[in-house]
Amino acid sequence: MAQSEKVGFVGLGIMGQPMSAHLLAAGYEVAVYDLRREAMEVAAEHGATPCASPAEVASLSDVTITMVPDSHDVVAAISGEGGVLSGIQRGSVVIDMSTIDPATGQEMAEQLRQKGAEMLDAPVTGGSVGAENASLSIFVGGDGNVFQRCLPILEVMGGSVMYMGQGGMGHTAKLANQILGVTSMIGVAEAFVLAKKAGLDLNAFCEAATQGAGDSWHLRTLGPKIIAGDFEPGFMAKHMRKDMRLASQTAISLDSPAPVTALIGQLYGALMAAGVGDEGHHAIIKVIEQMAKADARS
Repeated sequence: MAQSEKVGFVGLGIMGQPMSAHLLAAGYEVAVYDLRREAMEVAAEHGATPCASPAEVASLSDVTITMVPDSHDVVAAISGEGGVLSGIQRGSVVIDMSTIDPATGQEMAEQLRQKGAEMLDAPVTGGSVGAENASLSIFVGGDGNVFQRCLPILEVMGGSVMYMGQGGMGHTAKLANQILGVTSMIGVAEAFVLAKKAGLDLNAFCEAATQGAGDSWHLRTLGPKIIAGDFEPGFMAKHMRKDMRLASQTAISLDSPAPVTALIGQLYGALMAAGVGDEGHHAIIKVIEQMAKADARS
């Protein structure tokens, strides 16, 4: 069924490509832009309209979504040369679904308001599997009426869409969520290395641990991949390092102690130095393995 709102999508990476495909399947007209022409060609095969710039995407859209890696990428997509601001229509909305620092999101929102447009910050969690299955959890900040307007669009891509409050609260919630998730991931890595070094069967340990208080999404989903030596990314290690940097910066700005977050950021820095930033973020176990001089494979 055709939808009344026309949607734009800027950023067709490991997350953006399936997210835009869900919108097309739900009947939305979708204009797309990505720095990689081949990514736009894939989207066009699903019925999307490729554009020459984010500005052109915005000129064709009632709601424009940005899904790019970092804060500076959002700035470039929105306020850079040929950015969304150059083509935005009064009364339209930009939804930034990237994970960036809240201050940058609020700055972009103010620039959009000066053009007569609104902005929601709506970062996601769930990785590529969540994007492919339209089961992402989405944290949304911004005006409540704008949220209600855009809720049908967000629900196409997410299994859980949660309104967090005023602008910036979506980005803040995502960073806090990343702290929760990555501390669990580090726990899995340390436990697996200890268990294997002590002589435990890792498959048996992983199965047993999922039945108790140590159970977690990371253990159930990524534990078996670690044991099998499968480090294909659902969420890249380099992006987790970026998220830890943003979380630490936000904590400092709030005078909120985050010593564990800072330490985990250093561990991911070591992983980056090893040249495996494009692997899944569960590759962090390689840093623990190196320190322990032991592996954690079956």
